[in-house]
Amino acid sequence: MNINETPVFAGTSGYNYDDWKGTFAPEKSLNYDLLTHYVKSGFNFLELTYTFYRLPIAEKIAGILDRAGDGMKLSIRLTKSLMRKNPDRAEIAAFKEGIAPAAERGGLAALFADFHHLFTASRENFDILVSLRDSFPETPLFIELTNSTWHKASYYEKFKSAGIGLCVVDGPSFKGFAPYHPICSGGGVYFRLYGKNPAWISAADRFLDYSYSDGELKKFVSDARDVSVMAKNIFFSFCNVEKGNAPKDALRLMEIIGK
Repeated sequence: MNINETPVFAGTSGYNYDDWKGTFAPEKSLNYDLLTHYVKSGFNFLELTYTFYRLPIAEKIAGILDRAGDGMKLSIRLTKSLMRKNPDRAEIAAFKEGIAPAAERGGLAALFADFHHLFTASRENFDILVSLRDSFPETPLFIELTNSTWHKASYYEKFKSAGIGLCVVDGPSFKGFAPYHPICSGGGVYFRLYGKNPAWISAADRFLDYSYSDGELKKFVSDARDVSVMAKNIFFSFCNVEKGNAPKDALRLMEIIGK
């Protein structure tokens, strides 16, 4: 699957959700079977999100790859303890050891880090992002920054110069939240799509029950095409995970690209 000859990877943020049973997967599915159903549905991309809370274990990553097959590419979320000033070097080494099976088997497409909405733009905080980039030079790294203070032309240029991928976020429109701004930095384009549930009106909340229209999905494809010229890869991660919206929207987007 390509846009302007650039490979496209589409999937969801995580896969193990109880409310996907009966909405996306068969109603009586076991949690173990949700990944099997995800793979059989034809996805080629998956964000592993549980690693935010605990360091990845190589055996578990290998097990996921065994079940997902060679066609699946992973984006793995950085553990939160690494997303601060002067992270523990031993923890960085442990994280690399944990994701090694994905890297060695060609299944690791990217790493991503999603920072808290209160993480504002400053020289000190930008240095944290650069330090993260330097800690994982072998793998494309994408950063999600939902605080609007980061979203200025001057910072966009800094991200490109530093080789830091900036996630393209589609989400709520309350004051202070990141604008939707398609950009290619860090060698790729990485969309993280939350939806625009009207109940989501502040950073203290998160409402992910939203289904994208065909018109909205077609715009994402068009925007990806516009910024794909210099991109090595295009990633679409649907984060509107409630009630099985994310996988259904991701599959529809793949159909649109296929046409």
